[in-house]
Amino acid sequence: MSQIETLPVTSRELRQETGKVEELCPLLRALREGRNLQGREAQYIIEDGCILYGQRVCIPKKFQKNVLDELHTGYLGMVKMKALASSFVCWKDIDKGIEDAVRNCVDCARHKTDPAKAKDHYWEYPSMSWERIHIDFASPIFEHMFLLIVDAHSKWLEVYPMKVTTTKKTVVCLRGSFARFGLPRVLVSDNGSQFTSYEFQRFMQSNGIKHKTSAPFKPSSNGQAERYVATLKQSLRAMQKYEGSIQQKLSTFLLQYRKAPNATTTHSPAMLFLKREIRTRIDLLLPELKSRVQDRIRKGEFEFRDRKFDVGDKVAVRIYRAANSKWKFGKILNRDGVLHYTVEVQGTVVRRHVDQIRPVGDHVQENDFIPNVHRRFPATDVRETISNLQLSETAENPSSQVPNEEQGLHISSAIN
Repeated sequence: MSQIETLPVTSRELRQETGKVEELCPLLRALREGRNLQGREAQYIIEDGCILYGQRVCIPKKFQKNVLDELHTGYLGMVKMKALASSFVCWKDIDKGIEDAVRNCVDCARHKTDPAKAKDHYWEYPSMSWERIHIDFASPIFEHMFLLIVDAHSKWLEVYPMKVTTTKKTVVCLRGSFARFGLPRVLVSDNGSQFTSYEFQRFMQSNGIKHKTSAPFKPSSNGQAERYVATLKQSLRAMQKYEGSIQQKLSTFLLQYRKAPNATTTHSPAMLFLKREIRTRIDLLLPELKSRVQDRIRKGEFEFRDRKFDVGDKVAVRIYRAANSKWKFGKILNRDGVLHYTVEVQGTVVRRHVDQIRPVGDHVQENDFIPNVHRRFPATDVRETISNLQLSETAENPSSQVPNEEQGLHISSAIN
């Protein structure tokens, strides 16, 4: 099976192997016992059985080649491989491992580009994504031409395989990108016939896009697009021997490229363009935070933190049968669970959901009688309080009858 389709290492496999590696055992034991580590070791943590250095997963030697192969997917080159690795994984001499992997890759060596040319043109850095885009064509690769669209701010890359490169087909591709991301202010291209035709100029004018072209016989003036043409050609040629359609290989390249931090911006194109990181197979190395949080919620380890009341807090509770008021004031007697409270309201004990309670100021003085409560009530104290309050109210006004729903709970329900 081709490298492109090979499944990567998962956090479960890392967890199992980490416990077997002799040189990691002392560190793993110290982290589990909660010892105070010093120096560089103080930055290590344990998460779901895996050792992390900051946010980077420590990879045992057994899986280092697998991870290098995964980082090398897409053939992005040494610099981007190191940038991608620095966000996810670490081990001793990882940079040397990446350098050796790239230098020893026959496909990379065969299709490596020429050394970087001297910088001869400066484009002002845009203030936002998709403000200025650069477009260019990549010469035939696997019997396909490719239209590249590069966002100058985020370095986000769009690529369209094309059989023919007419103005009409070019406009169709641009319409697709504009439908997804909107109209740019400026579009930069070379002086190719597709871009200088009357049809293309009319398309630019009708959409309010300023079209700039490079100087004649100097395509390097459109250097942003030209650089990515070289990167794309190198990567696709390196993947030539692997199975899969040209679209599948192109998708692999784009996924890895958009994830890797850019040397100029220091952020990934996805983060600057989408305001989030995109998920790739390299993320399978990280322990699943979301699943752990959900497990803890199911086990009742989290409390309701948006609205939480303590015994003795003055609150307003929702009343549903009062003609002149929606809320009455009282004090918290007991917390019955994560979301329910027992509240004393004007001599009556009621039970309410947290959505039916809101805090009030200490100077609210609507209630005639508020017991002095400074602690949580055991079940026996709650029974005595309820009985005393109800007997007192009945003695003062025997004829008054309050419906059970507003009067509160039976004693059994107040303590369950």
